[in-house]
Parts: sequence; structure tokens; C-alpha cells
Amino acid sequence: MKTKQTDFDILVVGGGLVGLTVALACGQAGFSVGVIDIAKPSDQLADSHDGRASAIATASFRMMRALGVADALIEDQDTHAGPINQILVSDGQAGQAPSPLNLFFDAAGIAETNAGEPLGYMVENRRMRHALHQQTKKQDNITWIAPARVSDIAASADKTTITFDASDGESKTLSASLLVAADGRNSFVRKMTGIGVTGWPCNQKAIVTTVEHELPHGGIAHELFLPAGPFAILPLTGNRASIVWTETPRAADAAMALDDDQFAAELARRFGDFLGWVKPVAQRWCYPLSFQHAKTYIGDRLVLVGDAAHAIHPIAGQGFNMGLRDAAALAEILVQARAEGRDLGDGFTLAQFESWRKFDNTVLTHACDVFNKLFSNNFGPLKHARRIGLTVVDKLPPVRQFFMKEASGQVGDLPPLLRGEKYS
Repeated sequence: MKTKQTDFDILVVGGGLVGLTVALACGQAGFSVGVIDIAKPSDQLADSHDGRASAIATASFRMMRALGVADALIEDQDTHAGPINQILVSDGQAGQAPSPLNLFFDAAGIAETNAGEPLGYMVENRRMRHALHQQTKKQDNITWIAPARVSDIAASADKTTITFDASDGESKTLSASLLVAADGRNSFVRKMTGIGVTGWPCNQKAIVTTVEHELPHGGIAHELFLPAGPFAILPLTGNRASIVWTETPRAADAAMALDDDQFAAELARRFGDFLGWVKPVAQRWCYPLSFQHAKTYIGDRLVLVGDAAHAIHPIAGQGFNMGLRDAAALAEILVQARAEGRDLGDGFTLAQFESWRKFDNTVLTHACDVFNKLFSNNFGPLKHARRIGLTVVDKLPPVRQFFMKEASGQVGDLPPLLRGEKYS
């Protein structure tokens, strides 16, 4: 979108999934929003941009309905959101049958809390990105500034000013009451404003691709814990699944170097035959895995959201959901600030956001780290203990229900958007 507007309520740096969700949430609430991104929108919409798929928790998908994104995921009466009806968590070895001591989640077990919905939905990131772009174009108060590279940030008593290098080679400025950094785990804004991070490597890489299989998956997500890391089979629409295959860096690099036939054979060995024949139908991607958490989520007229604030292992499929909860909480806090006549970027407003989101994100970040270390090894006594642990949780309905409610985003203080409520 082209405009001569230079002053906004909110500037969002980063036009990815979380950044666009923040823009839509705030735009729907009536704020003027500018979205600055280093890439052209057309580049972001290319199929080769991102091969991942995201698990969208039930509460998060209610937010997507409220923002109109869920409707934008429907094409020719077919949705691109595949329901996750059940989750099977098991432990094993590649090429062998999983241990019978496992943990099984069924959406029917929390039907009353979940209003009969599935535990969540699987959506390919490329489809989500198209839907988000489609919705932002409908909002007159959301302006795209791309491609643009931020070169300077200066916060004053009443606004923050962003200097950026535009595609025409000129240096330009924009101002806003609040700056939102949604520019990923290597956030330029976070580094420029001097916010440090605590981080540690996982010594793992994730291989991501999409496969087609012979038999229907029934909306069942499989999380098989292997010694090097989890192997996840996540149900997409049709007879397709998104694969997140975690390995040591050396093994992941070797797998990526296989030719197509060899790679397909190795995938099939891990699958077994429970879905019939299996074949890759998409490009392969490989991502290094690590944990990272910003020491603070706020600065002078600045908030960090999504991976700019917290980046986790995909073991529980919660990374994107954490970013969506950031977006929903931020929108609600800004709406309350406006209603009380407060400055959107004042210290009290920003402290509320950090108080609301940082504790929950810290707990989930460390829990995912513990689970990954607990299951990504082949130590005999520990392997036996974790298999028994899975079975114990499976046999205790209240505990199992708590984990399902947590996974579907039904626990805690939910802002209106996560309850499916619109601001307009």
C-alpha cells in the first residue's frame, strides 16, 4: 500500500506471521499501523520463502477467525486449515515400532472446554502468510512500507522516530507512539536498542518437508521421540503431512545431502507402513535449533513480540502460538490505554505487557528445553522412566486434560481476541 503518511500510532518492524498479526489486531482496534519489512511482499508470498507449517492452538485459531484470517484460508470452499483431532506421543528407535507405553490426547476429552473444536489446526506458513496479506490489504489504517531497511531508531518524550533506507535509495523517516519489534530471532531492532538475550544451542537441526501418503491420517498428529530428537508427523489437509525431523547437525546435513530417492527411502523407514506408501512432495528445508529469550520485552517506546522476544524448540509446536498470544495481549493493553487516555508508549502501558506475557513465555521456554533434553537421548534408565511417565499421565484423566487444555491455549488469562471477540 502506498501512502504519504509519516506519523502512526504504531510502527511494526517485521512483516512476518507475528508482525502481520499484530498489525491486524491493532488495525481492527482502530489504531493507525505502519508495517516495515526488508523484503518485498511478493518475495514473502513466494512458495520457496518458507516450507514450514504451524500448529495453531484452538484459542489462537479463534483469534484468526476474529481477524478474518480463517475465512481467508478458505479457497474454493476448501480450507487450508487441517484439524488436529488427536495427538499420539511415543518413544522409540528409527525403523522400529514405537514403545506401547505412550500418551494419547483426544479432543473429545475436553469437548466442553473446547466447544467441540479440535485441539488445534495445522496450517502451512505460506497459506497463513497469503491470508494475512489478504486481510491487511482490506484495512485502510494499515500501511506497508517495503522493501525498507531500518537504519536508526530514536525515542523521545512523545514519540519514536524510525529512519529507513527505501527502495529508491533515499533515507526517510517515520514516527509513532509505539514501536513493535517483530523481526525474528535475530532482531535488528532488539540489537540496535541494546536489549540482551539469554540463549543456548540445542545441538540439533530440524529438517522440514511435506509428504503425501496413501491412507488418511484422521487428523492425528504423531510425535515420535527418537534418540537424536523428535520426529513429528503433523496432519495437513488431504492425505498430506508436514514433517519436522530433528537430528544432530551432522546427521541432518547428511540427510540433506541425500538425493531425492535416498531421502524418500529414509523418510519411509522412519514412518513405517501405518499410512501406506509415503513420498515427499515439496522442497526440503533445514533449520538450526536453539533457545533464546530476551532479558526484557520492553524499551523506550518499544515492545518485543514473537521470536524477537522468545525463540524455542518446535518440540511442542508452541512457538507461533506464543507470538499470537503476545499480539492479542498487546492489542488489549493498547485498547485499555486509549480508553484511559494514556500514551500508547508510556512506561506503565509497556510494563503491563511485559508482566502479562513474560512469565508465561519463560515457563514454556524452559519446559520445552527440559522436555527436549529428557527425550532426546538414548540413556537406558532414563528412556525406561520417561516411557513409564508417558503411560502414567495417560492413565490420569485430570492430568491429561490439563495438558490438552494447555496445548489448545485454554489456560490462563485470555485477552478478548483469544476468546474469539472482535474489536469492531
